[in-house]
Amino acid sequence: MIRVVVADDHKLVRQMYHRTLSSEPDMEFVDEATCGQEAIDFCRKYRPDVLVLDMNFPDMSGLEVIRQLKPEFPSLKILVLTAVEEEKLLFESLAAGAQGYLLKDSDVEEVLTAIRDLHSGRGHLHARSTMSLLTEFQRSRLESREHPSAPSAEVKETLSPRELEVLELVGYGFSNPEISEKLFISEKTVKTHVSNILRRLNVRTRISAATYAVRNGVCPDPGHFEKQ
Repeated sequence: MIRVVVADDHKLVRQMYHRTLSSEPDMEFVDEATCGQEAIDFCRKYRPDVLVLDMNFPDMSGLEVIRQLKPEFPSLKILVLTAVEEEKLLFESLAAGAQGYLLKDSDVEEVLTAIRDLHSGRGHLHARSTMSLLTEFQRSRLESREHPSAPSAEVKETLSPRELEVLELVGYGFSNPEISEKLFISEKTVKTHVSNILRRLNVRTRISAATYAVRNGVCPDPGHFEKQ
């Protein structure tokens, strides 16, 4: 059973998702928050699996809600559901720890799919948001190709040689199983290295780590490890 809290300052939106989620056999509508502080309080009280979160509240931004909750509840899955189509907000939300990002013009079925994806450990982005993210990542890789550099001294001091190797492959877009195969180490060891990298770099998502790798010279040649 996927336990869900919905946080939105519009009553009709909350009522709609209350009815919808309550009718799903694999979901439990736990409670509805009307402001940012309530969203935080309800997550502390109920420990839901997924928080469906608007970005605009009278008391604080949804981004601030994410930044407060994720350090306290790292396993909480957060699906941003917003009317604001803004690349900066998308990137900041993912960097803060959200695993999903949908616009409010998404149909209900996509929201339900996103909730299930997040609960299963997968991310879920609106199609236009995915394109924005890919465009930004490709731009970063192009800048790296045009201005190649070695890993900065700060990166070398922060990460071990093996962690640098893992981060480089993360930056090139390889999955944990692919990294395991390339470095001849177990997938469990790769997961441990990735977790350590995120902690040492003080970032919360794999996407943030990949962007960091490209921008800090860890991936000097974006075509070097191009997938066959």
